[in-house]
Amino acid sequence: MTKRIALIVHTQTYFEPKLAQLGPSTADAAALADLLRDPTIGNFDKVELAVNPPAVELRRQVAELFQRKQRHDELLLYLVGRFLTDEAGQLHFAAVDTRLAALAETALSAAYLTQCMDRSFSRRQMLLLDGGCLCLSPTEMAANVHFDTEFKGRGYGRVVLASVRRDTPEEEAGMTHHLIQALQTGAADADSDGQIEVKELYHYLRQQTDQVSLRVYSRHDHFILARNPYHFIPAQPIKWDLISGAILAPITIIAIGGRADLRTAIGLAGLLLLMYALLYLAPD
Repeated sequence: MTKRIALIVHTQTYFEPKLAQLGPSTADAAALADLLRDPTIGNFDKVELAVNPPAVELRRQVAELFQRKQRHDELLLYLVGRFLTDEAGQLHFAAVDTRLAALAETALSAAYLTQCMDRSFSRRQMLLLDGGCLCLSPTEMAANVHFDTEFKGRGYGRVVLASVRRDTPEEEAGMTHHLIQALQTGAADADSDGQIEVKELYHYLRQQTDQVSLRVYSRHDHFILARNPYHFIPAQPIKWDLISGAILAPITIIAIGGRADLRTAIGLAGLLLLMYALLYLAPD
């Protein structure tokens, strides 16, 4: 049986002075977790929200998310907070106890995360990143971090939706705010099919901010993040001609065959009305 499991990690505070002076992340991760748990929206079987976990605990939680999963299990990892690029240009997610002088030991590296995803049997992996990025390299950093190869790894069935941008003291986790609105209102359901696919969500977010990127590392089926809570199926018009045919046909049988065919006529009427209900009244 397919399971939908999500881990949301929200780092709000930091011991490292240079990170602390940037201010706390204002993203409402708790509201996002509630939406993912809602059976009419996210419909995830399990949603874990980790706020300010230390680096060791963070790496353990990420590893457990991807371990011992089945091929069709749908896994979502959402990281919101501060990101760092080291002197070699490698991306890291900062934990509450991250030290800039020891990133490899005190942060969650993109390399470690990719290894966890590569080792997983799941072929439906969704990685969402939201937050500012502090560059520790002496070379100039581009306005956006690119993920063409950062999380590609050896995996199949992986999608990365990210809004990682240059960090400032006024930086806010804007993508999370827009994502919550998209799920609450169903506004990202562009084709009105009742499902919010990751590509639809990306196009919706692009209308709200240009600092968002999407990478799909597979040729897999659509990645469905949530349902549209306001989706409805319009009522089918009643086809009176077919109903009248279902009623008149048995009457004709009785008129021709007499009382002996009454049971046959009633059975035929029921069968025709059942076929009508299945073919014309049932939703697509």
